[in-house]
Amino acid sequence: MQSRRLRWFTECDLRVYEDAELLDLMHASGCAEVLIGFESPVETGLPGLEMKNDWKHRRWCEYRDAIHRIQSRGIRVNGCFILGLDGHTPEVFDAVYEFACESELYDVQITIQTPFPGTPLYSRLKTAGRLLHDGEWNRCTLFDINYLPEPMSVEELRTGFYHLARRLYGDQISHWRRDNFNRKYLKPALHPERTSI
Repeated sequence: MQSRRLRWFTECDLRVYEDAELLDLMHASGCAEVLIGFESPVETGLPGLEMKNDWKHRRWCEYRDAIHRIQSRGIRVNGCFILGLDGHTPEVFDAVYEFACESELYDVQITIQTPFPGTPLYSRLKTAGRLLHDGEWNRCTLFDINYLPEPMSVEELRTGFYHLARRLYGDQISHWRRDNFNRKYLKPALHPERTSI
């Protein structure tokens, strides 16, 4: 891939940051960006999110270090967050914004927890009487609310999501994230001989 000068993007999990050799090979082969589902910048909401081992809950305190290590190789991190997880309060919107800025994420993707028909989440919410519309795939957009969040209200989740999106995707903060990445991470990764250690 190096000889073809291809640029590529992938989705991976947090563990990629633990392997410096892999990160170097990814950068050398043209990896421009990785998408990582962090899901929540706060511990609340993570317990039970993964059915078998609660891996993200056990590793959430490593998020910032992982982002720094990956981006220091010149690879952008697109951090994904799910809003409206059980236990999320309206404070989660500020927490996502602050985390995105403080961790210097290159890009941020936010979605609303979505109970897709046939999934364990869907079954759990249906059993609890928390689904707003049963079996409607057209509401599974990742941006529409089709369940009763706890402890937030539907309106708090809708309004908070909207305001967070405006803050995260505004011109000024978007330009800052890109300029910061290029200056702090990309240029040193492309020209390590110019970087003093």
